[in-house]
Amino acid sequence: MGKLSVADANELLESGVIDKATLSQMQEQGLVSQRRKSTERYIKAGNGAYVNPIVYFRGLGSGKYTPEMQTLRDEINNVIAKHTITKHEMTKIESDNRTTKTKRKNGK
Repeated sequence: MGKLSVADANELLESGVIDKATLSQMQEQGLVSQRRKSTERYIKAGNGAYVNPIVYFRGLGSGKYTPEMQTLRDEINNVIAKHTITKHEMTKIESDNRTTKTKRKNGK
């Protein structure tokens, strides 16, 4: 039997099919896959370089996230998403800037 994705498990939780206790038990038993790395986000620093803000729990090692830690991380990621851009968006901005800078007066 395969594992449920985190998104699928959360959907079951939100629809009332399972409760938080059942979800926690499923995670402990390895029936729900682990949370994957989110999309990298970037913000422009004062020197014009793009930097990648990250959040981690120092000292966790091979420990497991508690539901409170996951909630905190989700809230922080929402704030980061509000103030940053994706790598695709950053590449497009940089490409547009290069194109604009190389155009001559006649537009070619």
